[in-house]
Amino acid sequence: MSDEPDLPGGAGEQRELLARLLAVVEVRDAENAMLRAELAAALDRERRLGLRVAELERRLGMDSSNSGMPTSKEPIGARQRLNAERRNRQARRGR
Repeated sequence: MSDEPDLPGGAGEQRELLARLLAVVEVRDAENAMLRAELAAALDRERRLGLRVAELERRLGMDSSNSGMPTSKEPIGARQRLNAERRNRQARRGR
């Protein structure tokens, strides 16, 4: 009595089935590698966009008090608008 289970068909049929299964596994491995590469690219793009957003937010918050810009170059009402925006952000965080 053999330890191998009885499989339908002869040895040739089993080899064919094994070859088809191996082909499916190879296709799935290739798809997996492609998806991993796409994920890595998306994560890198997300990281770069996050850095860009942080830089733009930092620049948006700049005025004559925290940059080298003279007060005479600020638009009229810019300081009041920035102060109001800061208060709104702090109020939202405090909720």
